[in-house]
Amino acid sequence: MRKTFFAAFFIFAAFLGKAQKNTLLDGGFWKNNPSLETVKAEISKGNNPTQQNPGFFDPVVMAINNRASNEVIEFLLAQKGNTVDKKTHHSRTYLQWAAASGNLEVVNTLIKNGSDVHYKDSHGASIIGYAAESGNQNTAVYDALFKAGVDPKEKNEDGANLIHLTIANDADFKLLDYFTSKGVSFKDKDNYSRTAADYAAKLGNLQIIDHLIAKGVKPTDQALFFATQGSRAKQNGLDVYQALVEKYGLNPKAVNPKGATILHSLVRRPNAEIISYFLNKGVDVSKADNEGNTALMLASGGKDLKTVEALLAKTKNINAKNEKGETALMKALASGSAEITAFLVKNGADVKATDLSGNNLAYYWFNSYQPAGRPGQESQTDDFSEKLNMLKSAGLDVKAPQKNGSTLLHLAVDKGDLYLVKKAIELGTDINTQDADGNSALHKAALTAKDDQILKFLVEKGINKTLKTEFEETAYDLAKDNEFLTKNNISIEFLK
Repeated sequence: MRKTFFAAFFIFAAFLGKAQKNTLLDGGFWKNNPSLETVKAEISKGNNPTQQNPGFFDPVVMAINNRASNEVIEFLLAQKGNTVDKKTHHSRTYLQWAAASGNLEVVNTLIKNGSDVHYKDSHGASIIGYAAESGNQNTAVYDALFKAGVDPKEKNEDGANLIHLTIANDADFKLLDYFTSKGVSFKDKDNYSRTAADYAAKLGNLQIIDHLIAKGVKPTDQALFFATQGSRAKQNGLDVYQALVEKYGLNPKAVNPKGATILHSLVRRPNAEIISYFLNKGVDVSKADNEGNTALMLASGGKDLKTVEALLAKTKNINAKNEKGETALMKALASGSAEITAFLVKNGADVKATDLSGNNLAYYWFNSYQPAGRPGQESQTDDFSEKLNMLKSAGLDVKAPQKNGSTLLHLAVDKGDLYLVKKAIELGTDINTQDADGNSALHKAALTAKDDQILKFLVEKGINKTLKTEFEETAYDLAKDNEFLTKNNISIEFLK
């Protein structure tokens, strides 16, 4: 009996491990351009053709984006669960991916099967808008969408037309001529008075800008901000910015519609040479955008210490706050590196600061923890520990409750992470502290737990089960209304 149990356990564990690693979600598998027979063989081994990864990419999207054969793509589309209206990454439908990749045959198949040609994803991008912005050069795809009812003069939420969205990739001006023939005007401006020449700066092709100038369309200062976008494969170099400022006479101190300077954009993909160029042009480092964020705050939430050093050298107030009351140090703790955190503390960042909600630095540090299993988790854990040591050395009481009375233990329970629950207790957090609503960590766990693991751990650690919320409810009372527990027949009698 014992041998049978362990044999069954290991078979189940092996199956679970296999189920967790779906070959059809492996980019390497698709880069080898698998045949239909190969794909079918993988499905027969238990690889799910409809499963989505944590980013909501599924095998159909992987196949489309890796230019798999249409035979393979259409076979996957025929699998139950892969409907034409299925939402994937950023809520995009298959038609968006197919149109962006220029796959006319699949586009036609999806339209024929009822895919909505007017659909917009979670970023507000339409089918044709996403295809245009992604660089699709196949005009037959646009023809198919127009035939299905899309208006060639469609504009996105910013008021950009299809020429605006395609111009940066249109080195031979084929699309410019094509869309012009459809009634789209290259002289149109978007809702923020930005021109086609501004949009052309995205990939730094100055010949396109010159061509548009010859046609009477000049770049505005906003071209500088488009230049910071680049693409996944390309980041514009200093020469592009120098040309925009010195050849075309654009203002390096300009702000965009969000109230940001070019430094706000540049620090997201830092290049020391380019940042230095604009600092020397007198761009105001202390200028806050419409949300109150300075370039230093944004840079502090990244990983590039040299950028933070360069900005801080010209910053007047290291403890400036945005509209949420967040400081550069809070940003560093939330998503930046331990070395940036240490640098800010060393240079006078206030470790006693709180945001407008009354959350202190311990709140930002604790929320920065990344669960095991994510890429780079080991180094993130090291950063997590280093940041804690810095905060404690600087005199911050990490056990102190936030303004609403919640402790690190409450935060840990909210995240449903046993490691953080143990960490909060290890740091000396009072296990029985109740927040402003009378909720202890056990109350919160009873409300949200998907299993009994954290609940039992808190009980084992001696948390008071008789504590009541402001509505006179015990943890047992709350657990009775937790559908995760009741539907899975998880006993809660130990909470009495």
